[in-house]
Amino acid sequence: MGRYAALAVFMFFVSVSSAQADFYRWVDGDGKEYYTNDPAKVPPEYRGRSKPVEVRDDRVSVGEKPSKPSGRDKSTAAVKEHKDKYGHGEEWWRKRASNIRLQLRDLQDEYDLLLKQEQDRQEKEKKHLGGKKKSTASFEKKKATLEKKQAKARRMLDVELPEDARKADAYPGWIRE
Repeated sequence: MGRYAALAVFMFFVSVSSAQADFYRWVDGDGKEYYTNDPAKVPPEYRGRSKPVEVRDDRVSVGEKPSKPSGRDKSTAAVKEHKDKYGHGEEWWRKRASNIRLQLRDLQDEYDLLLKQEQDRQEKEKKHLGGKKKSTASFEKKKATLEKKQAKARRMLDVELPEDARKADAYPGWIRE
């Protein structure tokens, strides 16, 4: 009977030690990190890039005192923020994209105002049929200039900024609204 009890205890400890699950980490196209203990839950397009995560007890804090980093790991417990090749972080890229969007909105507002002013001018001319018709050349010139500026800002936002971010190794999600 003692043998069976010893065998049962041995089997219990073997099953407990092998029950520790492996964890997997992957980063999606937007730069978001995901973790799972089931490799089947990793989306197929990220399975090749998923990496097992080392489970270390010294990184886990249970209770009131946070764990201290081990002697070989001098980093702080905080996750290091990702920076691009030039040292710019998420905030820098978001601010750059935001400035371009703001510039585009301002140009659109200016364009809308110009159209409204031209419409008002045309209505006044209709009321005063006897009055001279003013040349619309300056209006067309201003309109064309604003359209060019808008196209340039859109290209910068849709093409150039994402390309700059890709070359700098910045996460694509940083430049999205």
